[in-house]
Amino acid sequence: MKFQSFLSFFLFSVLLATFASADSSLTSRMKARLPDVLTAKNSGAIGEGLNGLLSARDKATDSDKKLVADENKDRLTIFKMLAKKTGGEPSDVAKKFAKGIAAKAKKGHWFKNSSGSWVSK
Repeated sequence: MKFQSFLSFFLFSVLLATFASADSSLTSRMKARLPDVLTAKNSGAIGEGLNGLLSARDKATDSDKKLVADENKDRLTIFKMLAKKTGGEPSDVAKKFAKGIAAKAKKGHWFKNSSGSWVSK
C-alpha cells in the first residue's frame, strides 16, 4: 500500500512538473482560470470525476459549463503530454491526477464515485 501511495504521489508530482514546463499559454490559461474553478467548486456547481476531468452539476450556469469545457480541454492536453513523456496512457495519468485532486480537496467539494453518483467530501 505504501508503494501505491508513493507511486500516486510520484505520478502527480511528475504531472505538475510537466504542467510547469508545458506551453506557456496553456499554463497561463489554467492559472488564470483557477480562482473561477475553485469558486465554482466551493458553490457546488462543478465537481471532479474519476477520469481527472471536471463535470458540471445540476446547478451549473452556462458560464460554469464553459469553464468546465475550457479547463477539461487543457487538462486533456496535459494528460497527453505526460503520457507521451512517460510512455503511459493518458487515461492512467488522468486517474492518478483525479486521486491527487481528491486527496487535496476541501470538505464540501463534489466528486463522482465509481457508480457515477455525486458524493461530497
